[in-house]
Amino acid sequence: MQNPTTAAGHRREVSLMDEDFFIYTKQEVGNSNHEAYYNKMQKEMEVPFIKDMKDNQLELPDLLGNITDVASNSPLLDAISTEAQSSNATEAESTFSDSNVENAATDKGGKDDPFSNALIAEMEADMYGLQIIKNAELEELRELGFGTYGTVYHGRWRGSDVAIKRIKKSCFAGRSSEEEHLWTSIIVHANDFWREAQILSNLHHPNVVAFYGVVPDGAGGTLATVTEFMANGSLRNVLVKKDRSLDCRKKLIITMDAAFGMEYLHSKNIVHFDLNCDNLLVNMRDPQRPVCKVRDFGLSRIKRNTLVSGGMRGTLPWMAPELLNGSTTRVSEKVDVFSFGITMWEILTGEEPYANMHCGAIIGGIVKDTLRPIIPEKCDPEWKNLMEQCWSVDPTIRPSFTEITNRLRAMSKALQQNGPKKGSQSHA
Repeated sequence: MQNPTTAAGHRREVSLMDEDFFIYTKQEVGNSNHEAYYNKMQKEMEVPFIKDMKDNQLELPDLLGNITDVASNSPLLDAISTEAQSSNATEAESTFSDSNVENAATDKGGKDDPFSNALIAEMEADMYGLQIIKNAELEELRELGFGTYGTVYHGRWRGSDVAIKRIKKSCFAGRSSEEEHLWTSIIVHANDFWREAQILSNLHHPNVVAFYGVVPDGAGGTLATVTEFMANGSLRNVLVKKDRSLDCRKKLIITMDAAFGMEYLHSKNIVHFDLNCDNLLVNMRDPQRPVCKVRDFGLSRIKRNTLVSGGMRGTLPWMAPELLNGSTTRVSEKVDVFSFGITMWEILTGEEPYANMHCGAIIGGIVKDTLRPIIPEKCDPEWKNLMEQCWSVDPTIRPSFTEITNRLRAMSKALQQNGPKKGSQSHA
């Protein structure tokens, strides 16, 4: 288990809805065999799923609402793999979850008892091998933000700065008005919570925000998670301030850190799906060496919405064309590489892509492959080439994060030896 060792970020906007990750197997994400799971989820999600029995593919209808000039059907990213779960998690689920669902449906009298809820949560956390953090051990210092799924606080735990996410009970509930089905849905979503928390707790990398543990005894029987705190919040917040101290060398360091974090996640068969400067947290306390970490995108499977519902406007400019145009039913981890290319442009310019464009125009441009951010004329050629290759319409042309890190290292070495190229906007 991890313990916080250094003070390290908070984020401007906080919502578990915006923190997405899925598991993929090998190099591609294929069709799922969990038909029963999706039949159930079809009834609970705000945007319904349609099962095409002819070709065993899942599609997401009416993805774009009233936007008419874009394909109405897009592939569902069926990227959740049970292979990434350890054997003790599977055991815990099989021995605990089914009985809980049955008992919950027949004996609902204690479901609002905070003591009972905390005891059950502690048992589940223990079975999933998670560190249990008592609520009394935490000190809340200030609120950092709130969202659909709860509120995040800057806090202290064991003498170190942490981020405390207090999760609303309602985030586990389905949409049904029938009490019995509702309580069963709560248990199902809670199981997703524990599985995802276990995956996050097993991620250990200096460029991935650390997950410390679960708080089972929050006020009113609520759950909370405790994660690493990053002193300067999101990279987007830092870029907005246009701090002149964030020179080309530091921008390159930050970009390399983000690539290292993503390389690690892909090595663990995890696809982020929402990589951008809002989801990169930074610590600028060392004036010579900033630190950047991919945020703990956690617990996405507890959400009732689809990938594009709710957070679509915020993530749309970073979405790869294959996520929207329906050209394939199988997507790979290269969707993150596309997002990384757009993120490189963010770091280069300090701006948000397509900030003054209407959502419909952005979607149309992505689907038709006619829209990419305008690259400044003085951009360093190596940076430009890597950025353009990352956002290529063809996923097979996009480099892996291992190749990306190697190329960024070469840029860093050249910058150290020769300084910024004359007349260029440097490497960042």
